[in-house]
Amino acid sequence: MSGGPCKQEESMFTLIHIVFGVAQLALAVVGARHWLAHRSSYGLIAILVIAALVYDNFAIAAGALLGEGDALKAVNTPRYIFHSLLTPLLIIFACGVARRADLRWSRGKGVHAAFCILATALVAYSAYVDVINLRLEPARFQDTLRYSNEFSLLKGPPLPSFTAMIVLVGVGVMVWVRARWPWLFAGALAVLILAGAGARAITVANLGEVFLSAALVATLIAMDGRIPQAARARALQRASTAATA
Repeated sequence: MSGGPCKQEESMFTLIHIVFGVAQLALAVVGARHWLAHRSSYGLIAILVIAALVYDNFAIAAGALLGEGDALKAVNTPRYIFHSLLTPLLIIFACGVARRADLRWSRGKGVHAAFCILATALVAYSAYVDVINLRLEPARFQDTLRYSNEFSLLKGPPLPSFTAMIVLVGVGVMVWVRARWPWLFAGALAVLILAGAGARAITVANLGEVFLSAALVATLIAMDGRIPQAARARALQRASTAATA
């Protein structure tokens, strides 16, 4: 009898990933509907990243059903392809948010090109690590079973994802100050904190990704309304203050 509650708690983790997947799917649908109405290339990046996270959670949940073997390997392989190709592109999304917030440094073509070059370099790095040198080995956490990549070039957190989150945090702070929009910063910070806390617990890290996706969708919607409006109001306020000084 004493082992019953523990077993029930352990068996909850697969269900949690299903819930995460459903939540990510709902966010992807909301974001996609907004994107279809506005057709922003920056918005498309956010939607593709969230769609990849939908797949990620359902692939992890599938481990309990499929067990170890080629079928689960085949399900897990796209997780790494999607992460390697899409996550670094959030750096370009961050530049788009900065432009909508009318941050002065983001206006130049050179800055946009620099963000694109950084994102492309990280995609190439991630593709080398997680696609070309993908070495899948079974990994368990509680009742979940997935395949993880045993190949790595550097110790510590994955460089492309970590860099993308740092850029989102940095731009998020500036957008918070400029347009009074804290959610991009909050979502990226949640990923950094929970990914660190959940270095050995994939479920904790994926919770942070749910917060990030919510922040991306909210920011995507705000990019076509609240953020530029708040930025203009802030600029007018500063101009008025300077004129009366």
